[in-house]
Amino acid sequence: MTPTVDQLDTDVLIVGGGLAGLRAAIAAAEGGVSVMVACKRKAGRSGNTLVAEGGIAVSSSDVDPGDSIEQHIEDTLTSGKGLCDPVLTRLLAENSEKEVFGLSRFGVVLGRDKSGDLLRGQPPGHTKRRSLRTETDHLPKNARGQSITLPLLKFAENLGVTFLDRTPVLRLVSRDGAIEGALTMDEEKERYLFIRTKAIIIAAGGAGQMFSHTNNTADITGDSYALALDAGATLRDLEFPQFYPNWGISPFRSSISSVMMGDGAIFRNKEQDRFMPRYYPEAKDMATRDQTSLAIFREVQAGRGVEGGVYFDASGVDREVLEVKYHHLTEAMRRLGLEFGKDPVIITPVVHHYMGGISVNGHLESGVRGLLAAGEACGGTHGANRLS
Repeated sequence: MTPTVDQLDTDVLIVGGGLAGLRAAIAAAEGGVSVMVACKRKAGRSGNTLVAEGGIAVSSSDVDPGDSIEQHIEDTLTSGKGLCDPVLTRLLAENSEKEVFGLSRFGVVLGRDKSGDLLRGQPPGHTKRRSLRTETDHLPKNARGQSITLPLLKFAENLGVTFLDRTPVLRLVSRDGAIEGALTMDEEKERYLFIRTKAIIIAAGGAGQMFSHTNNTADITGDSYALALDAGATLRDLEFPQFYPNWGISPFRSSISSVMMGDGAIFRNKEQDRFMPRYYPEAKDMATRDQTSLAIFREVQAGRGVEGGVYFDASGVDREVLEVKYHHLTEAMRRLGLEFGKDPVIITPVVHHYMGGISVNGHLESGVRGLLAAGEACGGTHGANRLS
């Protein structure tokens, strides 16, 4: 029996319901076109944005008086080992201030300290304190990214964006080098849907679930890349997955923000030796994610690891900073009868992000007419290593 295929029509179809997909949906809807978002799980409540720490880098003299767009670009190019696409890197840096502070228009709240000042941080690889945070204390530790996605979801719904949850995209349909639509599966109604459209924005994230050790959510399985490649687009830099060094494995399993390294946290091996200065005498524990992950791997290989990782020592971080900026971690430890910064925490590197992805130009267009990409689905912005 041949299954039936129902048809829907829209001006723009967006694949993925995380931050990139939701922001693209809002932009398209405000441009006066009809928009649909197809999400493998639930828009705003799935994907890697869900488990993000809430930190966002913004080059603005209002955040750090000594910062500039050019410095942000230089830091990104340096971290990316000179392999970044300079057009995409500049696009990221030049738009960061407008986009980050513009999140307030959608109802996103940036985190502030007890004095009302923005919570700022300097993650490894950044030469300035340009990392801001969203307000996440009201959210569970494995869903802090909803501080961004839920306000954007509500805003998009109010604009009339149509959301197709539990509707994975199976294949993009193109003819003569131009997009004509997408075949999807509506899992709730158990039917195929052909969505006819002339423009598709792929924003379905990376491919972390290809690896056994990852902090990516279960739905990040490389859909962005497979769909684009099958439609005739070009992929680039897929040899560059990023390992995030600060994944807690004991006494809790959760990411620990790399911003804390700028606040005084350090790494120690099982002999309690602060080993990072041996590998990177200048950067020390502020080395970039790829450098830190490699150093940890070498310590474990040499027999100086702890349960496949190393100790994360936050004893040098001011207690008030721990309680305000990293409240979710101090609370997690307290629930276990422990104190963060005093009792041992063990971390290990896990796959976190893909620098590679769909090859796009400065307008985020692929080589297939009508096919664009956003977020982690894009390749080239970060070169061989992404900053926080």
